[in-house]
Amino acid sequence: MLAMPVPFIDLQRLVGRIRADVLPEWADALEKCEFVGGPRVASLEKKLSTTLGTPRVVSCANGTDALLVGLQALGVKPGSKVALPNLTFWATFEAVAQLGATPVLIDIDPDDLQMSLAELKSAHDAHRFDAAMLVHLYGWASSQLREIRAFCKERDIGLLEDGAQCFGVEAHGEPVLASATVGTLSFYPAKVIGGAMDGGAMTMQSEAHEKVIRSLCNHGRADHYSYAHVGWNSRMGGVSAAFLLRMLDELPAILESRRKAATFYRERLASEAKVRVYGPPAGIVENGYLNVLTVEGKKGQEIVDALKAAGIGAARTYPEPMSAQPPAKAAGAIAHGDLTQSRRICESVVNLPLFFGITDDECEQAVRALLAAI
Repeated sequence: MLAMPVPFIDLQRLVGRIRADVLPEWADALEKCEFVGGPRVASLEKKLSTTLGTPRVVSCANGTDALLVGLQALGVKPGSKVALPNLTFWATFEAVAQLGATPVLIDIDPDDLQMSLAELKSAHDAHRFDAAMLVHLYGWASSQLREIRAFCKERDIGLLEDGAQCFGVEAHGEPVLASATVGTLSFYPAKVIGGAMDGGAMTMQSEAHEKVIRSLCNHGRADHYSYAHVGWNSRMGGVSAAFLLRMLDELPAILESRRKAATFYRERLASEAKVRVYGPPAGIVENGYLNVLTVEGKKGQEIVDALKAAGIGAARTYPEPMSAQPPAKAAGAIAHGDLTQSRRICESVVNLPLFFGITDDECEQAVRALLAAI
């Protein structure tokens, strides 16, 4: 066991930088009873809009609600079919099922690990889905982002872009969600921009989408006691917004630290024939959210067990695809094709520690433990 174990994540290294600034803001929010909505929430939405290059942002209670509301705003309803990658976090699937729609599971590209355009096209030919969810997984985006957007626009497929892992990613010279019809964010504490509690937001281009999304997040209200939709109770308060406002000031430093660590792993392991470290395709600038690698001839869990035994925090994002989850069948999910690529990466994927403030020495310890395990 290493004398100084390397954690998989250490939030305190970032929280410690902002604590002194946040505490008086929290006290002021409490004094003014900014518990639901309020000026800090409005300021956060404006700051997010500027940072993300999107004309409109609406905050909500968490990233899962953002998916639910975003899909509903795009017209998803009971009986709809919604395409989503077989490799994603469960909330992506869950949101479709909660709306009474049918998930259509799509395989991934074997190189960038994002939803495959070819599989998306063939799935639409076979199943004629109404909407699609493009998940910007692992801290980068698809090499065919433009083509996927164009395909959905040409066929009037409502496209929601799940940006829970992509804050700070750039695509073709702009923030990745800048041109998204509807995008979603999660401020779960472990994210690149994480909150002090659950939180979420949606980005959108049109005034019409903003109007319906604000209504859906507030019980579907048209007026205080008049309703235009069957909506949700999903709102942010000033206490959460105060923390996120201060956290956003740290974004340049966060991205610099995370990208440095991601590059360290990629360069340090480049000469290891058995190890493949995945990363962003051409035209995409990553945010350093996760290190993603596989080891030839080894199962992912075998590697993670060895790393943990050596005092290195490690994870597997994700060990199982959506098609393997027991509730998927009950939800009527349609598996398009054999889903080979997503199943394969789930068997072998490994994540080394990567977080704001991780040192080169800690990364080197992780690499040495990995090489010892293989």
